[in-house]
Amino acid sequence: MTFKELVRSALTGEMEDISACGDDAGLFASVPGAPGMGEFFGRLAEEKRERLKELGRIFREGTGFRQRKSAPSRSVEAALRSRAARAGEAASVYAALARSLNKPEYKESLKAMAERELEILAAVREFQAGLRR
Repeated sequence: MTFKELVRSALTGEMEDISACGDDAGLFASVPGAPGMGEFFGRLAEEKRERLKELGRIFREGTGFRQRKSAPSRSVEAALRSRAARAGEAASVYAALARSLNKPEYKESLKAMAERELEILAAVREFQAGLRR
């Protein structure tokens, strides 16, 4: 991907995550067998909002974000699969962006974002493992 495509992918991905996680937080607030699922998605949506602001500052781009309606997840498992796929994709996009930038403070910020996405992926996999039991 070109640099511009990576930036656009990062911004639109965060916007989609905010909408999806916000919807999933309310939808899965009280899931039997997975306590804390709603809180997890709610915290994730808030974290993504802050990250979107940070990305706008780094790339000097307006995000023009408005909460968009999205189709609700059909199940907890589907929501977790979607989050896992998105976290893996985001981690690779942020790592590629970090390699493309020259400013050390932006490089570090994007590396931290990539690492956080890997942490989110690990947390999602823990939830998935808990549901399989």
